[in-house]
Amino acid sequence: MKRLRGTLPTDAPHAWHPDPLGPAHRDGWDTRDDGRVWDVVVIGSGASGSVAADRLVRQGLEVLMLEEGFRLSPRLGNPELDDMCRTALVPDGKGGWSDEGWPWTTSNLGGGTVFYGGASWRYRPFDFDPSALIDAGGLDVRWPYGPAELAPYYEVLERRLGICGGEEGEGSRGPAHPPTAAAELLYEAGTALGYEPFPTPLAINRQSHGGRSACGRDSLCVSHQCPTGAKADAVSVFLAPLSGHPCFTLRTGMRALRLEQDARDAVTSVVCLDRLSRTAHRIRARSFVVACNAIQTSALLLRSRGGHAPEGVGNHSGLVGRGLTMKLSEYVSGVVEAPEGITLADWRTHGGPFSTIAFLDHYLDPDCPTGVGGMIYESKNDDPRLIRHDALELRIETILADHPSLDNRVRLSDHLDEDGVPSTVIDYTADPRDLRRLAYMTDRCEDLLRQAGARSVRHEESDFAQGSCHLHGTCRAGEDPATSVVDGWGRVHSAPNVYVVDGSFMPYPGGLNPTLTIQAHALRSSKAVLGDLVARRAVHV
Repeated sequence: MKRLRGTLPTDAPHAWHPDPLGPAHRDGWDTRDDGRVWDVVVIGSGASGSVAADRLVRQGLEVLMLEEGFRLSPRLGNPELDDMCRTALVPDGKGGWSDEGWPWTTSNLGGGTVFYGGASWRYRPFDFDPSALIDAGGLDVRWPYGPAELAPYYEVLERRLGICGGEEGEGSRGPAHPPTAAAELLYEAGTALGYEPFPTPLAINRQSHGGRSACGRDSLCVSHQCPTGAKADAVSVFLAPLSGHPCFTLRTGMRALRLEQDARDAVTSVVCLDRLSRTAHRIRARSFVVACNAIQTSALLLRSRGGHAPEGVGNHSGLVGRGLTMKLSEYVSGVVEAPEGITLADWRTHGGPFSTIAFLDHYLDPDCPTGVGGMIYESKNDDPRLIRHDALELRIETILADHPSLDNRVRLSDHLDEDGVPSTVIDYTADPRDLRRLAYMTDRCEDLLRQAGARSVRHEESDFAQGSCHLHGTCRAGEDPATSVVDGWGRVHSAPNVYVVDGSFMPYPGGLNPTLTIQAHALRSSKAVLGDLVARRAVHV
């Protein structure tokens, strides 16, 4: 997703409200916990880490959550936060390197869920085994489990998050959000082209749910914090309810520098830097859940070099960091005359969910190069400076899965960052096959917009190759340790008390927004964390 720098309009109705996790935005380490051995340390507080922590705490385990970022002031937006965050090295397209890579979704308590649009898809059966059409040069793109295995975890999360919309008859979902004026025009155009549009599935309350308000549709959604709590971000759904729980401890501003592995292949501790005091701490635990995202998780494992892991924890096969996939995407937009009753001068007309209609008619398409297309959905502008006040903008995005390749990888630089550890390098080049597929899909987007009567059609690149909100594949899952990093439960083959629960595990990225699937995998993996601890008799339940 392209990140647009800017500020909210001064008349935006962002109410101040108390932080349910306490008034301090920065926690740091509490030295009273020095020497303590936790049942589980969860590294990362975003989509997957929050789900895992919630499940493990409710099973009676003593859980410490470490988050490199901080709690957010209610008024802080994504663009302002991005300006404060560390970048990565990426190819500059001229044979050199630039420091404009983006290794985060966002760096803060709750991760990218605080700013995402809530798109919550179940992956299609094809995404679990695309091998009939996807040739990844010898890489196995089949997941170690199928959609039926993940279905009950999808069900639990759909109810917990209060997901609305989606295809008819799929999952435990509430009524869809009303379509925007743009979505109504896109619906008519799509049906005229023979498409079968449906409401985008969203983790945003249409009605009050789970103690959270209904969406008031009175502010921009993507890249902005929800002012009412209607959006089911990780903080409001999973972390805030754990506040004060005797089994849960949260520390923000704590950057995990490396894991330490002993002779028995178990990881015994994580060394962290308190970003406030600039002091390092060694934190011990029986199990470790890594949920930093596919770039940050692989960088952490690669930094974790020692006598028993000379190439980094989990890097027995040399695959940690390799197979990075970020999905290709592009926006296409046009304008039409405003339908009667639409007040374009009022910026709140553009508030509420960022997407209310979606198309999967080209998800598998024999006319698309390789036979694998992508999705198309409404994607409203989230930058107040670019909102049109003289016409109605129809803005859509196409997203498609990229072919995994060992050449696309996360690695470590010889240069050190401000914390004295190797800088992160995102070494990614789009596959020419995928670029042809993207061109095909953007042509389909143009067809849809022109059918809707749009003029001034233009394309907007998403800069996906510099980093993305869709990160997968750097700790590939599989049953053979020689060709994978983790097993189907996310358990690291060569460090069996370490579990990767973010998108790193995906051997194929799928062609849809991955958040719900990553969360379902994290919920499933938490079952293995508990089972392994009990089997080792490390805890009593």
